[in-house]
Amino acid sequence: MFKILSGIFILSGITGVISLLLAIFNFIKLDRIKGIKMLKFTGISIIILCLSALGANEFLPESYKVSQEESPNEKHEEKPVAKVESTKDATWQGKVKEVAFFNSTPSKKFDTIEAYAKKYPATKAEIKEFEDYIVAEYKNKKYLADVQNNEYMLGNIFKAYVVNRYYGEEETPINDFVFGFYQNSNYTFKGLESINSNAIKYNERQMDKALTAIEN
Repeated sequence: MFKILSGIFILSGITGVISLLLAIFNFIKLDRIKGIKMLKFTGISIIILCLSALGANEFLPESYKVSQEESPNEKHEEKPVAKVESTKDATWQGKVKEVAFFNSTPSKKFDTIEAYAKKYPATKAEIKEFEDYIVAEYKNKKYLADVQNNEYMLGNIFKAYVVNRYYGEEETPINDFVFGFYQNSNYTFKGLESINSNAIKYNERQMDKALTAIEN
């Protein structure tokens, strides 16, 4: 049925165009009677054209109708958004390891890990864990034993920065001690000071005083 109506639609369209052209031609020749007849044929063709179009629409295949309308699921379906990794999505250990293997200078690695530490949401338990670790590494004289070990040094810098950020400007023995640890790790890792330089030794003397206050 759809094909038949489509055929009528096309035929009516052609007939209407031809009738309109003949009507115009007859009016030009001043034959008004024939022109009016042709206009009548044009009107009839247009009516048939409209009716066949409406009828054909009723007999459209269902698959075609569905394809023309957006389904509700398709309309409201949200496109997947790329996940942005937050500070909590990965462990700090993983971040330190990742930065340690960057093909860049120690200064750039330091800047990257410090930027990460600035936003790291440490818990009180982690602060205590980092403090105990820093004190232990200093007391066993291991913290500057291998300043070429990127992962180890960056891990120490990260922990010290997080602890100092937690205490802020508070002047306490543990905060002073950790700050000295941070400075010495920073300077030796970036090659600004040797492990036996006067600046490093001065910081260690201050750290020893703070350590005595911590333990007493």
